[in-house]
Amino acid sequence: MSAMNDLELKLREAENLIDQTKETILSIRKLLSSNQDAAPCNGQPKRDPVEDKVTVRKMLAKKSAEGYTAQVKALLQKFGAEKLSDVDPKDYGDLYYSAEGLGQ
Repeated sequence: MSAMNDLELKLREAENLIDQTKETILSIRKLLSSNQDAAPCNGQPKRDPVEDKVTVRKMLAKKSAEGYTAQVKALLQKFGAEKLSDVDPKDYGDLYYSAEGLGQ
């Protein structure tokens, strides 16, 4: 009979763990859905201006090293800037793709 009591105890412990797991899953789903509701719904992922600036700077340096320095300067002026730090962070994507097209 003792083996049956041990088995009963183990089953109760397993049921409790299952219940706790279900509660945790529901909490995580609730948290995820509240985060999605708070995120802007413009169809674009959030961008990191610092990382974007580094990426654009690398592209501009690469094109300048390839001999397109004058075109890089003209491109910056097109975006109303003398240097990259003067460019509006929202324009980094357009600037990157414009620079990428230099020499093609």
